[in-house]
Amino acid sequence: MAKLGPFFDRLDKKSFLLFHVWEFAYRSFFKEYARLFFLKAMLKHPLKTIKRLRGYQRFIKAQENLFSRYKKSLVVPDEEAFHNRTRELEERPLLGLGFCLKPYDPKDPSRSCPSGRANHDCLYLETGRTQNICLGCAIYRLAKEGMNSGWSVYIMTSAKDIATDFLLPQIESDKFPAAVLLLCPYSVQAILPSLFICGIDAYLAAYDSGYCKDYKEWRLADLGSKEDRTSLSGESMEKLLNLISRSYTFASSSRAFKRECNIFYPISLDKPSSRK
Repeated sequence: MAKLGPFFDRLDKKSFLLFHVWEFAYRSFFKEYARLFFLKAMLKHPLKTIKRLRGYQRFIKAQENLFSRYKKSLVVPDEEAFHNRTRELEERPLLGLGFCLKPYDPKDPSRSCPSGRANHDCLYLETGRTQNICLGCAIYRLAKEGMNSGWSVYIMTSAKDIATDFLLPQIESDKFPAAVLLLCPYSVQAILPSLFICGIDAYLAAYDSGYCKDYKEWRLADLGSKEDRTSLSGESMEKLLNLISRSYTFASSSRAFKRECNIFYPISLDKPSSRK
């Protein structure tokens, strides 16, 4: 059965039936995260699934050089629609950041994230405090801008947790209709159908280095084993900071995050006001 991987990979490259998720679906077939999403999203909401997968197919058909774009950035359904949607929402988009962005040095704990590696925890998000190692962390930089702009923050770990914390609440109650997600290029390709099924407009930014290159590496990271630290280029970081900062802001200087389950929500003593 394992020998069928290259066959399904060729189906992706040929955009067979306008799907780019054949290889990932094949390798995920018996995994817990796949069963969870199939039962609680696709099987529970069959009409939404069918209708929105047709939207995914139209999206695939309309794109040019899509496989190269998986390695950069991709906007669902398109950039204009994404920005229009986020301006209409009362709540700001969810900012999803991979745990693999955390500083990590297995030989020197002082050069590693003080909150640990493969988890949803963050010293800054939970307490507002930082250590020296935090100041160079992309999670800190983006989350700080997110707090100023009223965005919720989610440190992504496993596919099962992403389904439980983010995808399923959206398809059930429209809790996270828009999101900015930082992912490895392989994950950008893999998560697209799920975003369409759940009705999520998304800005997907791919890591520039340290990312998982195939399912084997992705699966190890999904289980919490990830030696390489992912990173963004300076250009990608500035683009994301600008995207977040131009949306919305709190008027109060007293800001913090409040954790509910695995999501960090910004709180303020004062009412929010729009940034012009």
